[in-house]
Amino acid sequence: MTALLRLEVADGVARLVFDNPRRLNAINAEMWQALPGLLGRVAEDPAIRVLILSGEGDRAFCTGNDVSEFETIRATPEAAARYNAWQHEVGERLRGLEKPVIAAVHGHCLGAGLEMALMSDIRICSAQASMGVPAVKLGLPYRLEDIETVAAVTGPARAREMVLLGRSYSGDALLAMGLANRVLPDRASAMSAAEALAREMAGLAPLSLAAAKIGFQELMRRDGPSDRARAQAAADRCYASEDYAEGRRARAERRPPRFLGR
Repeated sequence: MTALLRLEVADGVARLVFDNPRRLNAINAEMWQALPGLLGRVAEDPAIRVLILSGEGDRAFCTGNDVSEFETIRATPEAAARYNAWQHEVGERLRGLEKPVIAAVHGHCLGAGLEMALMSDIRICSAQASMGVPAVKLGLPYRLEDIETVAAVTGPARAREMVLLGRSYSGDALLAMGLANRVLPDRASAMSAAEALAREMAGLAPLSLAAAKIGFQELMRRDGPSDRARAQAAADRCYASEDYAEGRRARAERRPPRFLGR
């Protein structure tokens, strides 16, 4: 745990907040190393059904890596490899989460912050949200796995534009490029919409949500063909679950279902 990250849980919703506003919520080495444990808690806690990612303050969601550390901890190929391994683990944990993830984006969303937003299932943005990949302006490489993350959302042509020009995009361009599901007038309305979506999802069947997440993960799999057996096993768990029986009863009795995740 680090003071620059907050994990708050209430009513089935976890809120993971980048709390480093002095550095525009940039992620430093301590934060990278803490994130796998926090995401592991989200994955393992049955009381948590949905995760919201957000940034503290009025200026940024997350501006990626804290470049002020690079001279001391990422200045050589060996040090960069170690640093990149921390990032890779976080990406694998977030991408593999079997619970819905909503990114509530306000202000700057850049580099690794953009990648985490794009690994989320739904992105709710404010009109002040600005997304981009500034690596070419910093002399940094934008690695294959990062390009894959962007291209999976925007398509190859848009991804080339973002990465090769290093520009940021906002407003209607976020919708046109597939970077945002919704763009709302301000931070408050974006956060409110994200919370409302999270509460709605938290009332749905957890095993059904997990089966859908696994289906999308296998559809987007990059290291080989889709594992259809894994997806079918997740579907079979739904068919055999108490929640499926509860869903049928609730529909017959014309009442809201009460799903328990089993």
